[in-house]
Amino acid sequence: MAGGRTGHGAVWCGVPAAAALLAANIVVGRKLSRSRWLRERETAAILALQAHRTRGRDRLATLVSTASDVPSSVVHGLIAAVLLQRRTQQWRTAAAPARALVLETAIYLGAGALVNRDRPDVPRLDREQPTSSFPSGHQGATVALMVMYLGLARRIRRPWLRAVVVAACLGYPSVLAWARVYTGMHHPSDVVAGTVNGLVAGLLTWPDLGTVPNSDQLRMG
Repeated sequence: MAGGRTGHGAVWCGVPAAAALLAANIVVGRKLSRSRWLRERETAAILALQAHRTRGRDRLATLVSTASDVPSSVVHGLIAAVLLQRRTQQWRTAAAPARALVLETAIYLGAGALVNRDRPDVPRLDREQPTSSFPSGHQGATVALMVMYLGLARRIRRPWLRAVVVAACLGYPSVLAWARVYTGMHHPSDVVAGTVNGLVAGLLTWPDLGTVPNSDQLRMG
């Protein structure tokens, strides 16, 4: 019973922080959307990036963007949840990635609907999307998951494997941020906002990963 109350408390304690982050997204997003100066500078930065296009870079950017769209992130989160449940037999730990995604997605959808920022007026290499440019949902969902995976990486016994996982969790969001700007789908500030949203969503859910006893550490490596 106590564990159940603790789990519910952990879920609800993140609500005020998430609401505050949503409000901040709306305020900041609207200010960014109204700034002609920023729009011109960010458009110039995107065009400068695209000026160095190559077939290889186009393929990499498109591949990373497609692999990190919101439906794909949901699938990744569900797979992680199933694997964690089998390894730990603890529902709270297993559900942590899914909760991080739900939290980030709620902020992304709420802010997007109320900010409704236009996408950059540049050539786009990815398919058109009906959602707001601000904040980046791709970036937010990916960062939220990477924070969860970093938490799990602490339990990997082999140092070299742990280092590889940590490097991947830190490096992949950086490549994705580049890809979303390179493909013309987001302004740089959209990606920054998505990164912050993902970090907060992941950190709010991070304590749930600490419920596995040391004797039940993940048998990875």
